[in-house]
Order: sequence, then C-alpha cells, then structure tokens
Amino acid sequence: MIEDIKNEIKQDRYIEVGQTYRCSKNQVYTAAIAKQNKVKHLIIGEKYKSVGSKACMNMTKIHCLELASSIISIGDSAFKACTQIVSVKMSDYVEQIGEAAFMECRKLRRINLPPTLKTIQPRTFKLCRSLQKIELPIQLVELGENAFIECDSLKTITLPKKIRIIPFRAFYGCKALEEVVLPSDLKEIGREAFVSCFIKTIYFPDNLELIGESAFAKCKFLESVSIPTSVKRIEKWAFHGCPRLNKVVFRHDPEFLGDWLFNRGNTVVYCRKNSKVDAYCQHFQYQTQYIE
Repeated sequence: MIEDIKNEIKQDRYIEVGQTYRCSKNQVYTAAIAKQNKVKHLIIGEKYKSVGSKACMNMTKIHCLELASSIISIGDSAFKACTQIVSVKMSDYVEQIGEAAFMECRKLRRINLPPTLKTIQPRTFKLCRSLQKIELPIQLVELGENAFIECDSLKTITLPKKIRIIPFRAFYGCKALEEVVLPSDLKEIGREAFVSCFIKTIYFPDNLELIGESAFAKCKFLESVSIPTSVKRIEKWAFHGCPRLNKVVFRHDPEFLGDWLFNRGNTVVYCRKNSKVDAYCQHFQYQTQYIE
C-alpha cells in the first residue's frame, strides 16, 4: 500500500511557481497526490481526467482552485471542508460533480458551474456560508437534497426551467435568501425546502401541485402568498411560523390541506364562502375574507 502511494507520487510531475503547483498526468487526481500539494493556489492540470472522491478533503491550505479543461468529473467529497477556498474555476466540460463535493467550503464566494451540468447532488454546497450568488446551468434537471442547506449569505436564486422538484431542505436555513424565481413547470416544493429564509414574496407557477411539510416554515419576513389553482396538496405547517404573513389567497379547493398551515391570529385567508378552504379555516380558527 505504502509502496503504491510512493510510486504514484514519484511518477507524477510538479511544476512549482511561487505558491502555485501544476500537476499533470493521465489519471485520477487522488488523495495521495493531493497531500503533496500544500499550497494556496492549486491548479489540477490538463492530463487529469477526474478528481477522485475525498481527494482534497480537509485541506485547509487551499485558497484558490482551478481545474483544467480535461477534467470531466469531480468525486464525492472531493473538496469537502476545504474551509479556506474562496474561488473555484472549472471548465465547461465538467459533466459530473459528486455528492458533498464542496460541502463546508465556508469561505467560498465564487464558483462557475458548467452550462451542461444536469444534476447537483445532495449536500454539494452545504454550509458554504460565504456564497452570495450562484448561476445554475440552464440544462439542470435535478437538485439533490440539502444541496444549498445553510448557505447563510446566498441572496438570490433562479431555478432553471427544467427543474420539476425542489427536494428536502434544498435551501433550508439560507437566512439571506430574499429572491427566489421558480420555473414555470415546477411540480413540487419539498419538505422544509425554504425553512428560515428571508423571502418576502414568492410567486408560485401555475403548474405547481404540491407544497410540502414546513416548506416555508419560519420565513419571518414572508408577507403574502397566492395559491395557484393547480395545487392539489399542501402539507402541514407549510407556512407556519411566518409572523408577517397576513394574506393567503385561495381561488380553489385543494384536495388536501394539512394541519396548522399558518399562524393563527395574524394570517387572513381569502377564499370562497362555504368552500372546503372556508371549512378548514373555521376548524382551525383562522380569519377569513370572502372572494368571488
């Protein structure tokens, strides 16, 4: 095992330029190689095809990361807990970024995602507390659970048109997130997707069918919502703990309404008289205003 690692390191080539190392070889960039590069500016060179799982995990010396155009995949937890990384530059040719690849990169501010990337895996950017803005690729079709959980500085997000589901805790605890643009064909907003966000107003698309349990719970600055007639289910506590939510509009009767969707006392529900929503409000003692 030790001899294999020594051979791997011996065969690799390094070009030192001040605090920058360039590494090149036609193989996976592994943890054994990465351990030799205790530098601030790391460039993984042209002949590497991929970055292995956990290759640079917990490497706190790296401040700036550049991946050559030859890199097509980044393994699970490849740069997890690289707590000093500020910027990441990768080419348009990266096809896959693994689960938790940049998790706990707490100082990460800038990263460009390749335009053809189709999936953001679970926990990819979890606890990237300095990330203020990220442009999601137009070809993106899937977000993983906890993808951006507790990205405290993230202020705005626009979800690409091919996204159909926002999964469990995708943006949970993004305390600065005030602007969310949802795609027109979105079907589901998952459980706890936007808990404790800074959202004041949210516009739901006309194809939305499900708002999950606690999806917008504790969004303390949310003021009003209008539920599209396409919505079939709203799970319990969907908007609970939103003290400024003073207006919720229903123009139809969803098939299912979970318990305690809103705070009692401050929220007024606008609905049709004698509708299913009206009966629901009477049961939970919510204030109502009737609409035609």
